[in-house]
Amino acid sequence: MAAFRFSLQKVLELREERENERARGLARARMDADAARTAREDLEAARAAGRERLATAHGLGGAVGHLQNLAYVVGQVDARISAADGECRKADEQVVESMKGYHEAVQERRAIGQLRERRLQQWHGEQTRLEQKTMDEVALTRHGRSGTGSKGDNEA
Repeated sequence: MAAFRFSLQKVLELREERENERARGLARARMDADAARTAREDLEAARAAGRERLATAHGLGGAVGHLQNLAYVVGQVDARISAADGECRKADEQVVESMKGYHEAVQERRAIGQLRERRLQQWHGEQTRLEQKTMDEVALTRHGRSGTGSKGDNEA
């Protein structure tokens, strides 16, 4: 009995490799998005602390120069938060694109995997038919021999 050979095995392996690459790309994109969100949250915490310091200094009647300096720092942090928001959006878009690519790769691999399974089932069915045919031929051959032998016994 010959071993099963799937003619598209190399293609299936390449699809599996592509799926794994896309999964790694998706994981990297998610990590980048998480890092961008963490950076934005850190900036928001810094802005909250700066505003609190500004309110405290204003309430204590701090020097105008000091208040202006704190207001400038808070404004700079606001600008960095806006930039971080843009980075978060970009990172989230990259996650969506990576997810689409991953799902596409999974579907391609599944299609070829299902084809392989169908061909394997067909091969098993064919092997079963061949074995049955061989057993039938052996049985007919033996029956033919035993039938010839019994005729000779009846004549004697």
